[in-house]
Amino acid sequence: MKRLAILLLSLASLSSLASERAEEDSGSAGGYVGAAASLTLPQGGSSMRRLGGGLLRAGWYLGEFWAVEGEAVWLEDSAGLGVDALLHLQAWSLYGDLFGYSRFDPFVTAGARGWIGGDAGQVGPAAGVGAFWHLTEEWSLRFDAGVTLGLDSRVETVYTLAAGVQRTF
Repeated sequence: MKRLAILLLSLASLSSLASERAEEDSGSAGGYVGAAASLTLPQGGSSMRRLGGGLLRAGWYLGEFWAVEGEAVWLEDSAGLGVDALLHLQAWSLYGDLFGYSRFDPFVTAGARGWIGGDAGQVGPAAGVGAFWHLTEEWSLRFDAGVTLGLDSRVETVYTLAAGVQRTF
């Protein structure tokens, strides 16, 4: 329970950082929300079940390159909370020169994730890759693949895959 409280405090501090940054640079900042179907694949003797679930995500763009986000995922026998920093590769000027696809927007993430339920109390660092396909200025399809490393539980690693939609405002 103590680790879950630390994870929630981290989310609160990242969101306050995002609000302060947005006030300084309101021209390029904005928020987003999304929903996705998620597949969770725990490894290493976990009692968590390998199945799909729902995922809700909310975040804030800190500028052209960066965003911070929090997510909640629920499964049949467990739930997870996560906090991530997201780095957009499309904003990198060389990306446009090399690929030139304005609708395709790849990204990488780094953060922390905690699971409660099947193996209660697992918290660990998380990283991932993904891509947006921007349908319009507000709506995007989003695909993610991530990994969470278990620090002190029976679950060594949890892999996740997600596909869904995102609305920017």
